[in-house]
Amino acid sequence: MTVVSNGRVAPRDAQLAGRPPEVLFTSLPEQLSIIRLWNEERHWGFRAGDFHAVDLTPRAGNEPLVVDVIAVYLPDSAEMNGVQRTCHELWTVAAQRQPHSWSWDWYGDRWEQRPKPVRLREDLVHRPGIRRVTVDLAAHYIPGRYIRPSTLRNVDSAHAEVLAAAAHFPRWIRAMNGKDIPYAWLAGYELVIRNRPAPLRLPALSWSNLRSTMSLTAAWTNHSYSGWTSPVRLG
Repeated sequence: MTVVSNGRVAPRDAQLAGRPPEVLFTSLPEQLSIIRLWNEERHWGFRAGDFHAVDLTPRAGNEPLVVDVIAVYLPDSAEMNGVQRTCHELWTVAAQRQPHSWSWDWYGDRWEQRPKPVRLREDLVHRPGIRRVTVDLAAHYIPGRYIRPSTLRNVDSAHAEVLAAAAHFPRWIRAMNGKDIPYAWLAGYELVIRNRPAPLRLPALSWSNLRSTMSLTAAWTNHSYSGWTSPVRLG
């Protein structure tokens, strides 16, 4: 396995990366501020009106892993369609906030340097913009129970919102242990391999304490796993 250091995290932070911190999530105004920064650095193309239109009213309530996330949904570029570009860009900024990151596919270690081969489920629609979304990051999770992601996928399944959460909340990623904080499937996505849809695989996001690494891998939808959640969009 190849582990990639992003070169932006101090050594002390890397040593502490595996320790669950006290505060996992940031406020909506803080999230909007960092999206302004990413918009400028990454040339996403959003304008002042796009930012002013974002609803900053908290709606998550008191559930510990139900959170308000400001997600971006990018338009097409010359190189990628909007779905792939959104996935690629959000993974990139999320990886920059971790000591190490690794992304993999099952026929070559290529995801680090190329767009992620994803599309949305056929019942989901990609609409470019910036939006506040309330997401349950522990949906369907029952400690110790083995579940198949194929049984959980529906029109509410989260996709870019999970990557947005990873980008905004690096401490949430570092707290993942498959117990108190489950690992997360991105069940609103499905993989496209050699230009053909492959709905039997979907992206999966996890943290390795051993390697202090955030990983994006390809999970089988019909295999049973323990310690995982399939986040959903609540509104």
